[in-house]
Amino acid sequence: MPVLQQQSKAAIVNVSSIVAFLPGKQTATYSATKAALHSYTISLRAALEDTNIKVFELMPPLVDTEFSAEIGGHNGIPASQVADEFVAGFETDNFEIHVGGTEPFYRLFLSNPAEALKALHQR
Repeated sequence: MPVLQQQSKAAIVNVSSIVAFLPGKQTATYSATKAALHSYTISLRAALEDTNIKVFELMPPLVDTEFSAEIGGHNGIPASQVADEFVAGFETDNFEIHVGGTEPFYRLFLSNPAEALKALHQR
């Protein structure tokens, strides 16, 4: 933190996931860790509010990577799309960046968590 505070501008980017709000059937532990990271990010953002450090949270859906291959990553969005949407959010100070179509699920979660969970599992 001292190194970041010495900069004229600084940022922390935490990568959580839409499953922080909408856990998958097979991802209870992973979803719980992402929910904890989401909470931590909100707390950290509040703690650093009066500093030069911005705190962002990137919330992608399933991403097609070598790491996600075992869980059907080939059905996910390209990593380049995540990067492009992150940069767009970062440049506009969008501190919660929902990428790859996750925004509608997030909005549905805010209005009706049970329906959002159903919608996610029907995909």
